[in-house]
Amino acid sequence: MSRRYEWGALAALVLVSTGLRAWAALEVPVPWIAPDEMVYGLLGRALYEHGNLEILGGPTPFYSLLTPALTGFPLAAFGIDSGYDVLRGLQAFAMSLAAVPVYLWGRSLVSRRSALAAAALTVATPVLAYSGLVMSEVLFYPLLVVAAWAGAEALARPTLRNQGLAVVAVVAASATRIQAIVLLPVFATAALVDCGLARSWSNLRRLVPAAAGLGVLVVAWIAWQLGSGAGTLGGYEVIASTSYSLGAAAKFVLYHAASLLILCGLFPAAAVALLLVGAVRRGEPDPRLRAFLAVASSLSVWLVAEVGVFASRYSDRIVERNLIGLAPVLFLGLVVWLERGAPGTYVERAAVALLATVVLVLLPVDRYVNIFGTHDAMTLVPLYKLSTATSLDTLETVYPAVVGVLAIVLAFVPRRQLWVLPLVLLVAFAGASVVSSRFVADEARAQQARFLGPDPRWVDHAAQGSVAYVYDGDPDWPGVWETLFWNRRIDRVFVLGEYQIPGPLPQSLIGVEADGRVTRPGGSVDTPRYAVAATGFTFVGRSVTQIVQQGLRQAGLGLWEVEPPLRISTWTTGTQGNGDIFAGGRAQIAAFDCTRGQFRLTLLIKEPETVDLLLDGQVVKHLQFSAAGVWRGTVPVLSHTRDRPCYLQIAPSALLGSTVLLFERGVVEGAG
Repeated sequence: MSRRYEWGALAALVLVSTGLRAWAALEVPVPWIAPDEMVYGLLGRALYEHGNLEILGGPTPFYSLLTPALTGFPLAAFGIDSGYDVLRGLQAFAMSLAAVPVYLWGRSLVSRRSALAAAALTVATPVLAYSGLVMSEVLFYPLLVVAAWAGAEALARPTLRNQGLAVVAVVAASATRIQAIVLLPVFATAALVDCGLARSWSNLRRLVPAAAGLGVLVVAWIAWQLGSGAGTLGGYEVIASTSYSLGAAAKFVLYHAASLLILCGLFPAAAVALLLVGAVRRGEPDPRLRAFLAVASSLSVWLVAEVGVFASRYSDRIVERNLIGLAPVLFLGLVVWLERGAPGTYVERAAVALLATVVLVLLPVDRYVNIFGTHDAMTLVPLYKLSTATSLDTLETVYPAVVGVLAIVLAFVPRRQLWVLPLVLLVAFAGASVVSSRFVADEARAQQARFLGPDPRWVDHAAQGSVAYVYDGDPDWPGVWETLFWNRRIDRVFVLGEYQIPGPLPQSLIGVEADGRVTRPGGSVDTPRYAVAATGFTFVGRSVTQIVQQGLRQAGLGLWEVEPPLRISTWTTGTQGNGDIFAGGRAQIAAFDCTRGQFRLTLLIKEPETVDLLLDGQVVKHLQFSAAGVWRGTVPVLSHTRDRPCYLQIAPSALLGSTVLLFERGVVEGAG
């Protein structure tokens, strides 16, 4: 293969991957993973527009520097609409660039053709579906490969230049994800493994400059964070201060070892294991291969342990996305193993196959292959789709059967027939990528309908000034982040009661006085020109527009132009998004500053039932219905003091629908 063809093939691989991944990414209409995507987008926009890493101008713990630097540029330069499109194309390019360090590293270990095969596997894997999501995985995927490559070069040829590059690569990866601090023990372990394989400890002295450089950076980081009053792990500080169960941690480490085998397609991880066994038993004269094996094995062990322990306390899911940077390193191991003739005795191959089988079958797919974990594990999406297209029983039958077949192939298929493995994996990854990308797009479209309606920027398009989001504790809190991401006029968030919106969002706790005035502990709030809240709220002012949300407890969101001071007029609770009130439950309309007026109701009777209407806790109407129908009526409030709101409660004995639940001030028509 000529040098011109070599670089042309690599460039074509990156460009084709970028084009296909960008095409798939543009089918993702809105962010899907909350609040992660919105956090990185908002931080990136603030970085370019205000020169800081803050959300809504409030203090925000450190999450990443390079990810906001990537996401913020197109969002700030081209606006949210066009910028979001440009960003997804840019992310597809960034993830596809992982093929370049894989190829260059591979050229020092194998032929050009084999290095290209590893690069092709790197861009074929379904984890590149993250190209369409505003996540730190986009940059971490290529940067972890670069860091691993730089660390291996520093071990194989410990010049000051190579050690300096390794330090820079660790800093870049850590500036993308705090998770990359695991590279410190990884490289320390890799240095020991490399010395063990070389049967000599002399190389450790030559690595002192890299160890000193990393030590200085760690001390400087800790001093800076403590000096600023922040924790050493930034937004992940709570991880270091939490206790972990040893049993749960061990279990999840095992599960994530299985996840790694699924992520890479089993054979790459097995190839590295067999190469390592051979190097331990028979020695390895090639310093670059020794360094590769030391880094690949150490990185696999430490990263799986780190992610497994984290998941045991904070996820209770398979967090494959925190492992994806390992896959390209293992793909290199596969092509090295194949080019060397697939070394390993049948006993060694059978032992590795048996160990992999045990790890894989101990993964409870019935528990972890579900809709709740799909955003964390793209390679499990095809398994989830299989379970939904057939049944979970089918998955529980097919999964161990496939594992068994793969184990037999690894253990007993003659070496001369194993050359097809990269091609088989390439086809499998391509098919899985199509399934995963379509799934992400479908889920994001459903999320847009659920939270935003047809126009994500509906607030900005209708408001002419600052907007406050008033949140009442609805469990579908990702909708707040979605609305905030798309609508720049929202510059503050008010939270009623003790509810909190998860994530690093500055939010002010508020209360409501008897006359409806919104207050903060110790004083009043600055009145915005507009307020956006669930349609269960009405404000003193003018209703501007509303959107319908689908599949939520609340019917939608409304935008109000408010009169100062900010005052709530009515607050309706206890109804579902379609207006239904469950049997035995109660819907309530709280009307503030309600000295005189009437509650107007339209109820949909769905079956024989009774309905009690209670005013301030006292039954004022007892309605009996013998058949389905519609009831329209009013409940008057003839005289009421200002020191407390009026409360009308609706208590049905069976499922009850409603279309109109409102309070008319100063109007009393009669009993209704």
